[in-house]
Amino acid sequence: MKVRTKFTLWISLTALSTAVIFSMAVYFELLDESYDAIDKELNTVAGAIFGHLDLSEPGKARKLHSQYDYLIERYWVKILDSQGRTLFASPLTRKFDIPFHPRKARYFIKKKMPLTALWVDPEDIDELNEITDDTVKFRVRSLSKSRSEDNYTILIAKPLLFLDLELRELVTGLTSGIIAAVVLIFLASYYLAGRLLKPIVTINQDIREIRESSLDRRIVVGRSRDELHTLAHSLNSMFDRLQHSFSLQREFIGNAAHELKSPLTILMLGHEEMLAASPPESIGRELEKQLHTLRRLSKLIRDLLEISRLEKEDICVREPIGIDKLITRVLDDYREILKAKNITVETDIIETVMSGDPEKLQRLLINLIDNAIKYNFEGAGTIKIATGRNRTMMTLTITNTGLEIPANDLPRIFDQFYRVEKSRSQSFGGAGLGLTIVRRIVELHGGNINVTSSDGLTTCTVSLP
Repeated sequence: MKVRTKFTLWISLTALSTAVIFSMAVYFELLDESYDAIDKELNTVAGAIFGHLDLSEPGKARKLHSQYDYLIERYWVKILDSQGRTLFASPLTRKFDIPFHPRKARYFIKKKMPLTALWVDPEDIDELNEITDDTVKFRVRSLSKSRSEDNYTILIAKPLLFLDLELRELVTGLTSGIIAAVVLIFLASYYLAGRLLKPIVTINQDIREIRESSLDRRIVVGRSRDELHTLAHSLNSMFDRLQHSFSLQREFIGNAAHELKSPLTILMLGHEEMLAASPPESIGRELEKQLHTLRRLSKLIRDLLEISRLEKEDICVREPIGIDKLITRVLDDYREILKAKNITVETDIIETVMSGDPEKLQRLLINLIDNAIKYNFEGAGTIKIATGRNRTMMTLTITNTGLEIPANDLPRIFDQFYRVEKSRSQSFGGAGLGLTIVRRIVELHGGNINVTSSDGLTTCTVSLP
């Protein structure tokens, strides 16, 4: 998962958690305030009813003056004396009874009853259609009052017809608000994460473009003096050290190969002179082996010098060159070897002129054709060479029969000194530098190279502008 996605998810989850906790706190706070307001209302109504009752005749049921009918028809009210006798009861008490819990001053009960039995404010009648359940929730308040050295108990309840409906609407509104807020925060955090991580993306792209052949490139340092500024400076410092190390390595390889070239040439000439003097057969065989080894070492030194030279070059000489003619010339040089190994060459070459370095492109063709011969079947091998072109690119394809290159080895065949046939290096010759030189030549020309191997065929495809 990308850092931008992680950042967005964490911010969104944090925002969601904060919004849910805040909304729950608001919801329960409003709920408590609503119940407190209802309890105060019940306490006030109970006090008003109790204050206007005539309790001068003990044990006798009392009635409230008609001017207070608006109160008693809205509430369930029952007043009991100390002996538990009912002194006053509102009309709603005849429809259902509410149990008295001496230890509870506030509690809820639910009763199934028709909504028409309850008093409803004319302004709220339309909202009755939104209530689909006939179970009514009541808030019950138990109060104790004293008068004339006697104690009375008032049990009063109010139907909560619309409170639950309003609470559900509140929950719906809060949920919708949370969802909308989280979506907006998600989009905003994704955008901001992209802005914050854009310098990292730029640094990553710059790092990808810095290769062994372009270690002189550096990451562009921004103006802001933040952690990314420090990171860019640290990476540039690391690339400085790497470039210095690579320069020393290349210089050492080039100098060592150059110093070895002269004494090796002297040794080869000495062996050739000794062989020309017709030494005894056993000594001659030993000299032939040593000369063969010296020639392999000489080729290795030439390859090292070539790699050292190519790595120091950033550009190559460009001039018009006919690729078809260059291929024909290289094949002519290998004609005797192809005939000796009985390898058939099939060509599909079109006349193509491109801008490039003739010397380097000839070396490219020599290395690729040499590999196609070296790793081919002897006696019945085939090499197919084809060229193609479009408006911007020229394509060279060289296919040879032979043992397949394992899939695990394909990504590494361009590495220096890497050999697929490690156990057979003596018989195949070479040191694993040919394809390294080929890749560098392709890079200098601004092209790309790819190798595939399957069904007994190995194909090298070179694309050059």
